[in-house]
Amino acid sequence: MEQPDECFDPLQFAVDLDLSERKFSNTDEKVYISKSLINQANGSSYIELASTKVTCAIYGPRETSSTSDESYSKCLLETSIKFSPFARSHRIDPRLIQYDNDEDCEESELCSRLEEALLPCILLHKYPKSQIDIIIDVIEDDGQHLLSAIILSATVALIDACIELYDTVVAKSLKKNNSLFTLCYMPNLAQVSCLFFDGETTLKELDDLTDEAVKQCQLLHKAICKVVINDLKSAVALDRKAV
Repeated sequence: MEQPDECFDPLQFAVDLDLSERKFSNTDEKVYISKSLINQANGSSYIELASTKVTCAIYGPRETSSTSDESYSKCLLETSIKFSPFARSHRIDPRLIQYDNDEDCEESELCSRLEEALLPCILLHKYPKSQIDIIIDVIEDDGQHLLSAIILSATVALIDACIELYDTVVAKSLKKNNSLFTLCYMPNLAQVSCLFFDGETTLKELDDLTDEAVKQCQLLHKAICKVVINDLKSAVALDRKAV
């Protein structure tokens, strides 16, 4: 068996392992995390972040039909994000969704931001001549936490699919006046994957937002670790019963 590129001390994950709940309230908003919900997918997840609800399905790595030079040396990442007709306060007629250019532009922008957040954390060179499809369904959008929920759900689904990662990417969105700030952070490496800011602010406010977002990302990372560890413990217990 080929060894991973880098290893981390398991003790950093050994926090409150007796926690059996999937709801966490020690962050600014309540969080619900679940995984392995879609049997046909290689990995899947469901995230509730405040009032935003998102599912993610991972398909792959699978052989790609691309003939580009890039696909021969590393894995390609394909993302798709779709909104349910009832995701927002104004309901959308499903017959009109495919003709809604504004929504298509928003989905395209969200896909671009999702890929920008995830690319630094995936060991793409481990999967040459293949691609990973990330399918996001937005069930409910509260207007603030959409991007962070999408990134969290994709991260949990990648873990569920056993995709090799340098680190998990967690994201936190904060609102300041009419501005929206989203930080994507890799806690084990203590590195910012990317940062998105829509609006206007001062450098001091930006520093304060960054510090607060990092703290919240660390809490979200612990929540993800607890869910993964509890699922592993449950799987081990089932195997022992089977024996």
